Amino acid sequence: MKRRAMFSSRLERRRQVHRFARLVGVTVFVCGLVLVGVFAVQGLDFLGSAEADRLPLGAVVLGAVGAVLALSLMAYFAVRLFSRID
Repeated sequence: MKRRAMFSSRLERRRQVHRFARLVGVTVFVCGLVLVGVFAVQGLDFLGSAEADRLPLGAVVLGAVGAVLALSLMAYFAVRLFSRID
């Protein structure tokens, strides 16, 4: 059985805030990736019927994944920032 070290309540609260911030960031990232994937599949289906070039769609998907990553980092830092305001 693993023993936890004794921490002050302030350190324990900080640890919980970090854990919650990671949860929020990962949740936003996963939901964003699912949405990007759904729209990418729809776009590929549309382009498949039109016999069009797929390179622009790939660039848009990469841009969208970058935007989702930036949004998830902003959510992470927003949770950490607003947890300090007491």
